[in-house]
Amino acid sequence: MKTSYFTGPFAPMCKTFVAQKRASGLVYEQQAMLLKMFDNFCKGYEVHDYTITKEIATAWCAKRPNEKEITRHNRVAEMQRFAVFLCRQGHPSYLLPAIPKSGEKHVPYIFTREEMASIFDRLDKLEPTNVSPHRHLVYPLLFRMLYGCGLRISEALSLRLQDVDTASGVLHILHGKNDRERIVPMSDSLTGRCLRYIRDVHQDTPEDMPFFYTKEKKRYAKSSIEKAFRGFLWDVGIPYRRTSLGPRVHDVRHTFVCHNIQGWAESGIPVSSRLPVLSKYLGHTSISATQWYLRLTAEAYPHIRQVCEAELGGMYADLLKFLPEEVEDADDKTD
Repeated sequence: MKTSYFTGPFAPMCKTFVAQKRASGLVYEQQAMLLKMFDNFCKGYEVHDYTITKEIATAWCAKRPNEKEITRHNRVAEMQRFAVFLCRQGHPSYLLPAIPKSGEKHVPYIFTREEMASIFDRLDKLEPTNVSPHRHLVYPLLFRMLYGCGLRISEALSLRLQDVDTASGVLHILHGKNDRERIVPMSDSLTGRCLRYIRDVHQDTPEDMPFFYTKEKKRYAKSSIEKAFRGFLWDVGIPYRRTSLGPRVHDVRHTFVCHNIQGWAESGIPVSSRLPVLSKYLGHTSISATQWYLRLTAEAYPHIRQVCEAELGGMYADLLKFLPEEVEDADDKTD
């Protein structure tokens, strides 16, 4: 970063803050841009001893004309993280209460391991139909891929045959959220299922063929998967509680993360040491997006909160208080 990137009254502290984030392995580009906007905004105020006053925080929090709520939410959340950093550096700054997002709010549904087992058992009993001759092969593998790799449904449906490397046991996500590319390792059992699936449905298909394809040789639509999923939930006795409550297909991704955090915590593995790796695996732009799952896991499994509090101390309380509700996946309503 050029020395002139930050030019406002908080410039030295902004530079240090971003340097620390990047030293921990984060890209921190979009967040640095938000911080620069805040630093420039503060040029219109008197700033003493690198302290964010209530006046500055309240003014920055104000909604702008035609501004989307998620945009406001993200820029205020970045100021909040910076304010926490300043407090720890001895510059007591004002901390706003968490800002609720307006509009319909989805409450993630975290499936139990027993519920996931019931869903897979139902999928394994599917029969082919004239409309969907491969559904008994597609759905069991698709949902095991979502749960086993934490993929977004759009990422799974965008896979082509050439993106599934059974020799190396990895998935090549070419266009993830915000067009990000990443490599996702699979377990041996999932790799084996992919290999059998390819032998069954991809005997003479071209390399650029959708990995999961319909009778018309096209990609499945996300809406079709969501509709079918609600039917599977009904079959296993898991009620669908309307759009705002779900469960949704995307909740399988949330469940993947929470089950991993739960497993690490219960096994005595330091959760904080695994979060950077998990963040890259999920395709998040920053670890802050992944830290949100600490709260979600604690809500689903209350005993995990004690483990995280013992490991992270006051940092865990700060995360629960100041992290936005859904940093990275907030706009993934069907993704």
